[in-house]
Amino acid sequence: MSTTQRVHREPGAAEGPEKVDFGEYVGNLVTSGAERIAEVQKKALDVVVQQNTELVDLWKKTVRKLPGAPGLFLLELEGSGFERFAETQKAVIDLIVEQSRAITDLLKERTSEAAKATDAAVKFTQQGMERTVAAQKKIVDHAAAQTKEVFDATREKFGVEGGPAEAAADSIQRGVNAIVDAQKELLDMAVR
Repeated sequence: MSTTQRVHREPGAAEGPEKVDFGEYVGNLVTSGAERIAEVQKKALDVVVQQNTELVDLWKKTVRKLPGAPGLFLLELEGSGFERFAETQKAVIDLIVEQSRAITDLLKERTSEAAKATDAAVKFTQQGMERTVAAQKKIVDHAAAQTKEVFDATREKFGVEGGPAEAAADSIQRGVNAIVDAQKELLDMAVR
């Protein structure tokens, strides 16, 4: 005979596994992942802008020491243009994060009525279009500002005041402004 005692346990109520809302869990995971990636990309852009600024400063110092070297205005234009490019990229990253949030919110939304689902899809599409148009307008504004800066710097550097050169530069600037205004009108019509 065995001297070991057996312990008898009363069967208790079996606890079921915890219910996990898989859709919400995945949605939160996707959203937080997109936000983390966006932050990493923005930090990388900041580092690249800093590196570019330092490189432009080095070139400016080098060009100043060369006799007969052209002016520094092109280097200044490059620096400001690169910064605008980085800001535009950040705006696009923010747009993608917003789209990711909107998609996960749409996926989280559970409705049994087809009409509610259709309304949500239409609203989601409209918001996506509005975000896209806003980003496009920002890009157009940056391009217009950069073009104006180039023309102003060129006028200042080469002294094209008066005469046919200034008239041509003014005409080109008015043309660019007209194109920018037309693009904005088209974007506004796309949202309607």
